Amino acid sequence: MKSTRTILHLALLLLGLYACDNRPFPHAMQVADSLANTAPDSAITLLQQIEDSILSEPEATRVYYDLLRIKAQDKAYVTHTSDSIIRQVVCYYRKEKDEKNLPKALYYAGRVYRDLGDTPQALEYFQRVIETAKGSTDHKLLSNAYSQIGMIFLYQDIYDKAPEMFRKAYHHNALAKDSIGMVYRLRDIGRSYSTLKQADSAIHYYRQADKQAERIKNLRLRSVVNSELSGYYTELGRYEEAYKAMQIATSSKRGKKFPLYAIKAQYYEHTNQPDSAIHYYSQLLFTNNYIYKQGAYWGLYNIARSKGKINEMLTYLDQYLMYTDSVQNMNQVETIRKINALYDYQLSQKENRKLKIQTFQERRLKVIFCIAFVFSILLFIAYREYHKRKEQAKRIQRQKLERIKKEQYQLSLAQIEKNKKEIEILEFSLREAETTQNQLQQDLLKPVGGINLS
Repeated sequence: MKSTRTILHLALLLLGLYACDNRPFPHAMQVADSLANTAPDSAITLLQQIEDSILSEPEATRVYYDLLRIKAQDKAYVTHTSDSIIRQVVCYYRKEKDEKNLPKALYYAGRVYRDLGDTPQALEYFQRVIETAKGSTDHKLLSNAYSQIGMIFLYQDIYDKAPEMFRKAYHHNALAKDSIGMVYRLRDIGRSYSTLKQADSAIHYYRQADKQAERIKNLRLRSVVNSELSGYYTELGRYEEAYKAMQIATSSKRGKKFPLYAIKAQYYEHTNQPDSAIHYYSQLLFTNNYIYKQGAYWGLYNIARSKGKINEMLTYLDQYLMYTDSVQNMNQVETIRKINALYDYQLSQKENRKLKIQTFQERRLKVIFCIAFVFSILLFIAYREYHKRKEQAKRIQRQKLERIKKEQYQLSLAQIEKNKKEIEILEFSLREAETTQNQLQQDLLKPVGGINLS
């Protein structure tokens, strides 16, 4: 108690010091985050001190504040009664793609839904933690997620899958060097094997848990483990070992007394020590737990019957039947709550699938529209290029034709010139020939040797 008060005093002092800072809230919330793990009540008080002022802070600060408040309440075993705040926190961190805080938000969402009795929803959130935090170095968070899944499996009577979850939780406790967590996970593995009626495996892990607690010299944890182990030994009829474990369990003053009373009462009843059994069964009647009271009256009834005390036997039997009805009603309520939670979960899953299908169809239509739009643009570009190339080909053909025509024309002009020159040469030759002929005729008409031929 003194240490808690000291922590609270220091936290409030830190808050006062940070009040002079321009940004006091991040500092105060860091202190609250640290306190939530060791002194959650103090963390709650600290967060209450800044509750009114936090409203004027940026959204990121307000959301982180809400996450810390839920964490502190969970660590202080305050039962969560609504999921409205955690849903907003998860939505914000998912939207921001915050890899650091989203797994934490998902984990506490799972814790909230466990308190609300919505086990399927809780299981889904714990599984999301593992998916989201894959590769993360936050081994304590991963261990807690696996452990919660294991507990849900035990709660839902899915016993065969529980040991694997607790082993994975233990693995992450070891990586985090969390020796206390390792004790609890070994205890949980032993517990899960006891539900599977695998006594050798169950006892092995219970003893490993006890050795780990002894190694770190934690007497309270040894008491927790051996209390459960003693009850299991008693159930198996191994009374000598049950007694040894019970002696270790009673060595700590800090253990929960009623579970230990129940174990002692059963041990003394089974070992034929009725007076001691009656003492511890009578102590159980002071608890508010109906299951303990039901067991206590049944034990007292059996002892009274063995002694032939008819009046006491009938009184105890009557009380036992009354509490049996109450326990059965509680079980029925719990069963109905499980069924309703499963039904609600299936409905929400159905709605989610519907929404996913609708979203998929909308996305598909958008994709088809985009593809059609891009295809139209490509088709237009291809047509334009085709038309451009066609026009270019026509232009080239026209140019080629014009060039040919021009060349032909030029060739025809040259031929005409050539022909003209040839004609001129022929005409010149012809004229020369005529001139020569005329000269010959004249020469022939001249008298040869003075003879006149005419």
